[in-house]
Formats: sequence, C-alpha cells, structure tokens
Amino acid sequence: MLRELSEDVRIRVKDRLRDFRQVVRQHRHDSVSSRSADEKDQPFPIREIEGFLGHAASAFDDVMSLAEHLAPRESFGLREVTGPRPLQAYFRAEKDAQVDGARAFRRNLYRLAKLVLEKKQLSGFLIREVDFAAVHASLQKQNAAQIADIHNGAAGDERVALVAALTASLFVELAKRQPIHMAPPAEENAIDIGADAATNALAAIAIACGLATLDMEGAADPELMEIAVLAVDARADRIHAALKSTDPAKMLTPLFASLLTHLN
Repeated sequence: MLRELSEDVRIRVKDRLRDFRQVVRQHRHDSVSSRSADEKDQPFPIREIEGFLGHAASAFDDVMSLAEHLAPRESFGLREVTGPRPLQAYFRAEKDAQVDGARAFRRNLYRLAKLVLEKKQLSGFLIREVDFAAVHASLQKQNAAQIADIHNGAAGDERVALVAALTASLFVELAKRQPIHMAPPAEENAIDIGADAATNALAAIAIACGLATLDMEGAADPELMEIAVLAVDARADRIHAALKSTDPAKMLTPLFASLLTHLN
C-alpha cells in the first residue's frame, strides 16, 4: 500500500504510524509512565478496564516488535545501518539520481538517530523522517555550490575546510528542523529535559557524516558514530554556544574543521 503513495505522503504516513506506536508503548501495562501513583485507589471497574487496555497495548506492541524483527529488510532494499555514508552519496551530482540520494539520506539518518539514542540510552523521543527529507531539500538548494565542489574531488586542507562547512550547514539545518524531539509526556507536569540531548545527537550525526566524507573509500564504519558522539560530548558547550550565535554555520565551521582533522 505504501508503495502506491507519493514519496511525500508515504513519509508522512510512516511518521504517523511511528507516533501511534509511541502512544501504544506509553500505555503498556508494564510501563512505569502509564501507571499513576494512586491507580490502586481507582474505583471498580475503571481500574480493571485500564488494566485490560494496558495488556492489550502490550500485546499489540509485542506483535509489532516481533514483526519488525522477522521482516526481511533486504527484500525491501533496506540494509542494516551501522554508520553514515559520505555526503556525496546523499547529494548526488546527477539529477536523475537525486531522488535516490534524498531517500538514502532520510532513511539512513533516521536509523542513525535511533542508533545514537540507543547508545546514549535515551528514551521517550520521536524521530520524524519528514523532517530529514526537508533538511535534504534545503541543503540541496542552498548549498548547491559546496555540494558541487565535494564532487569535484578537492583534496588536503581544502577538502577538510569544504567538508567542515557543509557539515556545519547540515547540523544547523538539522537543529532548525529538529527531527529528534521529546514525545509528549504521559504524565502531567513532566519536565522536558531532552532538547539538549536531541541537539547533541544531531551534532554527532552531522560530524559522523563529515568523517565518512573525508574517508575517500566511503566505508560505513560503526565506529564513526561512537567517535562522533564522544567528540560532541567533549565540545557540547562550544557547539551550543556557536549554534546560538547570529551566524551559527560560520561559527561552527572552524570548530568542525578542527574536530574532523583530529578525528579523521
């Protein structure tokens, strides 16, 4: 069914289904966030009805998890993502290949976002594939000259500076669109402490893409994400300060150039 829809509609449908899945998980019978402190004081039959619905939500979530695990991803053209691909793989020079590049970008970065959140043991976040699609479209238009230079094969310090500038623009656009954000809290008066964590995850993804781009072989190395996450943790204050400046891409470029040089 999803294959018969347009690309944009298909992305939005997938995001809506993921949002629904998140709501289901919040209402599992064994979820701490789904149980109130005074649930034992609820009168009959409310307590029993909520317990029944909680077990139904748990059963549905378990079936969906099993289906995801058993689904043959390769048959749908999806591979296991352990690291980023070089930016030139996402931003193709040939116009007839740009759709494939955009699709690879949003799918890969969606899975990289999940990977970073798992590595950081962060939960309760929603990831929107439609926002990754918007980021790609924006960079394809606004950074066309830099993308063309990436394909022209610059080398040495010139290539590092170019990749750092494009990586900085990528991160700024990701931070603007916020494809990673906290899900609405299941409990009232819950404190949102996820904004900085989401920004750090996006910075790690952007830096990892820069590292993959500097690797001339373009190998998807799972260690790139781990290196990028550690680098962001060490430079988080400077990254956030640069992001709040009047020209964040300009301020982030030398910082990212330094990181890419030392991490590559």
